[in-house]
Amino acid sequence: MRNFTVGLLGAAALVAGLVLVRQQTRAPEAERPRVVPAGESQPATISLERIRELGY
Repeated sequence: MRNFTVGLLGAAALVAGLVLVRQQTRAPEAERPRVVPAGESQPATISLERIRELGY
């Protein structure tokens, strides 16, 4: 009975640890600020069509 209780507590601790790790790895992605290069007003990737419109 004692081994069962210790095993059950160990399994619960393992699951709780995995849940915490998964939450911590997801949080920074959602809160990551948008990177704006120096001298730019908005972050964006320019499309090939837009490059052609600009004459490059």
